[in-house]
Amino acid sequence: MLQWLSAILATLAVGGLATWLAQGPLRRRDETAAGIAALSALSWREFTGIVLEALSKRGYQRVDDRGNPSGDADYTLVRDGEHWLLSAKHGSAYVLGRPSVNELAAAMSLAGAVGGLLVTQGAIDDDGRAAAKGRPIELLDGPVLWPWLRPLLPGSVVSPIVASAAKHARERSLAGWLLALLVGVGVFSLGFLSPSAPATATPSPPAAAAAMDAPAGQTATDGTDDAAAPKQEAPGAAPDANPDAATLEAQRRELASTVATLPMVLRAIWTSSSTLEIFLGDTSDDPVAAICPLVERYPALASSRIQLTPPADSGKPVRFRQCRSY
Repeated sequence: MLQWLSAILATLAVGGLATWLAQGPLRRRDETAAGIAALSALSWREFTGIVLEALSKRGYQRVDDRGNPSGDADYTLVRDGEHWLLSAKHGSAYVLGRPSVNELAAAMSLAGAVGGLLVTQGAIDDDGRAAAKGRPIELLDGPVLWPWLRPLLPGSVVSPIVASAAKHARERSLAGWLLALLVGVGVFSLGFLSPSAPATATPSPPAAAAAMDAPAGQTATDGTDDAAAPKQEAPGAAPDANPDAATLEAQRRELASTVATLPMVLRAIWTSSSTLEIFLGDTSDDPVAAICPLVERYPALASSRIQLTPPADSGKPVRFRQCRSY
């Protein structure tokens, strides 16, 4: 269930982000770029005429103008009885900087204007913006002009631009959701690859377990150095109730190995010094009756907590038991 939920959340997150980018910033960027190109395709008289119309809605009135077919035009405007100077640079290739701002400021001084407007479909660089700072000069470049002038353009110009931007946005959204689906599948697959429990190999029975099961007088060896091996109980003797650390660890291994031999048990591992987790393969019978006698053979481990983990697809919960209380 957690794998499905993680995969769905990952898919929705990636798909939602892709849709927002496609329908928001990227769509506006495409529309603005196409709009600037459309404004640049106008003649300089058409462009300045639309700019003057837009400025008239802000209270500016045209007084006189002087222009030339090169695409540059200066217009004197009046608002609230004060003169303003409009400098229009027609063409998206323009990158205006400090010289253009200083030129407009000088023209304002000669014309006795209180302020100026520098307009272009191109761009105004950081140096130009720094030069205009603190001066009564308004800078209007391509990204600002398009949303401002768009309502004044005919539908035959605007509609194809909007339709093209919308088409690209839909294509990007679809690609984003396909990517989101791949991400969701990847997240779901990673959930299967992650083990539900620590995967540890079942330790082989140590020499002491073999000695306990062997006939009297028969010695079991595992090929290890006797001097390095922990102290083991003599065959047939009851395990020590207060063993040293090495012997206690050996008893844990012996108990896990012995429990793992039961028919209903897949494997048994110690998840902590006091918890023995037993993975069950068959839950039709209660395994406690078979497990506890094996646990109680070791007085030092008899009060350990037993965690019974059923198969993942059984639908049954994990249970905890204790063969002997402290």
